[in-house]
Amino acid sequence: MTTTTFKEALQTGAPQVGMFTLEFATTGIGVLAAQGGVDWILYDLEHTGWSLDDVRTSLAVSRRTDIASFVRVAGHRKDLVSTALDAGAEGIMMPWVETAEQAAQMVSWIKYPPVGQRGSAFGLPHDLYKGGDPAVSQADANASTVFLPQLETPTAIDNARAIGEVEGVDVLFVGPLDLSTNLGVPGRWDEPVFLDALDEVVRAGKETGTAVGIFCPSVDFAQMAWDKGFTVLSDGADLSVFARGLAQGVSSIRAHATGDTAGAPAAPRQGY
Repeated sequence: MTTTTFKEALQTGAPQVGMFTLEFATTGIGVLAAQGGVDWILYDLEHTGWSLDDVRTSLAVSRRTDIASFVRVAGHRKDLVSTALDAGAEGIMMPWVETAEQAAQMVSWIKYPPVGQRGSAFGLPHDLYKGGDPAVSQADANASTVFLPQLETPTAIDNARAIGEVEGVDVLFVGPLDLSTNLGVPGRWDEPVFLDALDEVVRAGKETGTAVGIFCPSVDFAQMAWDKGFTVLSDGADLSVFARGLAQGVSSIRAHATGDTAGAPAAPRQGY
């Protein structure tokens, strides 16, 4: 899945299901995710303590398979964005975006002139070492690179429509745990104030023609989000995927061996 394909899918409203990576910055994690049917993978530099060097090899491998490869940077800095892109990130997720002005500045960091201010260097990982005509490479990158600003505060929800109107914003992406926390209901997904905020993001997406996405800590949560209108969804993170699969496999083996059908222990609950 290239980002061109990803962007085309956003226009159709087809579900784009991905996975956050916070534990396994291994060489083949993107390939394994793609083989599992995942449309996109996000390497998280915000909550992991990872440096860009920790995911550089993973990015290089996942860039060569049928999956869109994104990086969540740790903060609002141009150098964090530009180095992640040059290392091969096909899209940038930015945490805690609250205003259209912030989003517009971040777009300028992602795009080459005349659209933005990204510095030019080619024959690097981001263009698969091809080089070539800089004007063509810049235009291609401007068209294909994805920007996913995260809405995680009441102010961001109030400004969701304005953020969605910024040219270059591709996905309004909700961080549910931070949003619910900042609404005073941490992790309480059924609270009306939280559900109303999700509805506001979906409304902003529809009014501006911008896709809406959300981190999904469970399959039930993902189904709820899809029913509300979110189309970019995560199957949790690598930790929960591993824990869930391991628990199911171990439980099945033990149940067969002992006749105990009590079921697998629940995987750890996560939210970001």
